[in-house]
Parts: sequence; structure tokens; C-alpha cells
Amino acid sequence: MSKYKQVQIYKKEILNDSYFILWIKDEELSVCSEPGQFFELRSKGIGANRLFKPISVYDCDKSFIGFMIKKLGPGTSALSDLKQKDYLELIGPLGCGFPLRENQKICLVSGGVGYPPLWFLRKRLSSNNIIYWLHGGASASDIFPCDEIWTDDGSIGGHGFVTEGLQDHVTATKPDLIYACGPEGMLKQVYHISKANGIPLYVSMEAYMACGIGVCHGCVIPCGSPENVIYRPVCKEGPVFFAEDICWDLL
Repeated sequence: MSKYKQVQIYKKEILNDSYFILWIKDEELSVCSEPGQFFELRSKGIGANRLFKPISVYDCDKSFIGFMIKKLGPGTSALSDLKQKDYLELIGPLGCGFPLRENQKICLVSGGVGYPPLWFLRKRLSSNNIIYWLHGGASASDIFPCDEIWTDDGSIGGHGFVTEGLQDHVTATKPDLIYACGPEGMLKQVYHISKANGIPLYVSMEAYMACGIGVCHGCVIPCGSPENVIYRPVCKEGPVFFAEDICWDLL
């Protein structure tokens, strides 16, 4: 069950000029957080009129929760200004997470800020799975530990989109299952590759989830078929969806 809390920052990690991790200590929230879920976060000092920011759970370790964040706008910049012992407002955990599978050959695919939820998923997947992780970003500053790297500018790893590597990996190894998180365009390509090869795919959709509980309907995506579309809120019925349930033609 989600909760509203004001918590102190336990630790702040600076990863590079753009990315940082905020750690909090809260056993109650840590125990009930699952891979793929998110929290609505807000710096307590930026004023009550500013909306919360939806941030995926990056890691849970005993009573600690980590949020890996990229500075992109006023909300995330305000979060980046927080220091140890500053207060953070949060609501969560929210949304539906990834289903966990066993004894599978699994491929993880992430792009940009789609990395954090897959880090947590990778930790929670059983060791009896065979897992291969491809991650892509605009440049080297968007890259973090994984098995295969792709960058738009070729500054590290393969030069191009991560879906190029996915196509080769699928052809060579034929995984049983794919989990993906990243920009909508990337997820569309991952879906086409998975469908062409008959591989089940779960995607974590990125959307601006203002309320986080399905009230404002600002984050809906089309599901079903073009002839029978149902708009589902990403924050409440996602952010993780079985890819076949999404009407990709309308995105």
C-alpha cells in the first residue's frame, strides 16, 4: 500500500554531471517496493504548488531505497540540490511492477533513464535465469554497468541504437523473454523485434505521471486494437505492461 511520507536523505551519490542517486532509509517502504514500481518525489523546499516527479525505484537493500535520477528540468534539478539530511516528500510505492520469471533465458533492454528500474529487476530475478543486458544512451555519460553498450554518438560501445544490438542478440541466442524500459521510440522497435521472433515482452512505459494514482488521466496510453481502444493510465495500470496489450499503432 502506498503512503505519503516526509523522509530525510540518508545519502546522495553523484554519478556524473547529469546523474545522481538519492538514498533514503525506510524499512516499511523498502519491504513493499517491487521492481518496476515508482515513487512520486518532491523536494520539500520547492513549494507546494510544484507537482511531484515520478521516479522509478533503482535499488532496495534491506531498509534502504535508492532513486537514480537524471537532471532534466526544474523538478529534477530541485531534487539534485538536496543534500544529506534534507527532507524529501514522497508518495509510494506506486504502479504495477515487472512479473518475475524463473528458468528463462532473459534479455534486458534499456535506453537512457530507462536504466534504473532494470537494475532493480536484475537484482530480483532468480539466479536460475540466464540474463543478458543491453543498454543504450546518447553518449558515454548515459552509460552504466551492463553486458552490451550502445551510444548514439559512438563515444563508447557500439555506434547506433541499442535496438541494433538487440536484433543481433535475438538472432544469435533466441531468448525466452524480454524486459524493456526506455523512450517510446525505442520500445516500439523492441516490440517489433520481439513480435517478429515470437518472444514475450514486458515494457515499462515512460510518461509524465502527475498524480500517480490514476485520477488526472494525464498519462493514459492506448491499449487493445485500433478498432476497440481502451485508454489505460500508466501510473495505475502500469508502468509495466505486457507489450501485446498496447496499441502501438496509435502511439
